[in-house]
Amino acid sequence: MKQNKREIPQEFKPARHRDENLSIFGFTKDLTLASYVPKKNKSVVLLSSLNHDSAICSDSRKPEITDFCDKTKHAVDMLDQMCARYIVQRATRRWTMAMFCGMVNIAAVNALVIYAHNVRKNQTEKMIKRKDFCSELHMIW
Repeated sequence: MKQNKREIPQEFKPARHRDENLSIFGFTKDLTLASYVPKKNKSVVLLSSLNHDSAICSDSRKPEITDFCDKTKHAVDMLDQMCARYIVQRATRRWTMAMFCGMVNIAAVNALVIYAHNVRKNQTEKMIKRKDFCSELHMIW
């Protein structure tokens, strides 16, 4: 989370009095807020609806929430990278149009992933480039 959000309590934000490798947890019914200090005057704040405990890894001394985030963020970064290469989105002031274009971008990437999986499974066709795949999708619509 960005730390300029007013909903984050001051205790979770970076401060000089917090020691390195110190973790603080906050819990609600279905959310967990974790703050970890990797360096002096820095903190990493994470909000999770999946992890509901204050478990800390013994080898890295980080909360398990941060380790889980580090392990799974690669897929999100890859999706963002694939969506940014050939985008449908145009400059608009309507948030509904921006949301729709973002959903079309993600749907196109998902369709390519399914297509690539079927090609690898059947090994009957040659793999297609994303640019060509998007062009084919455009022709189908």
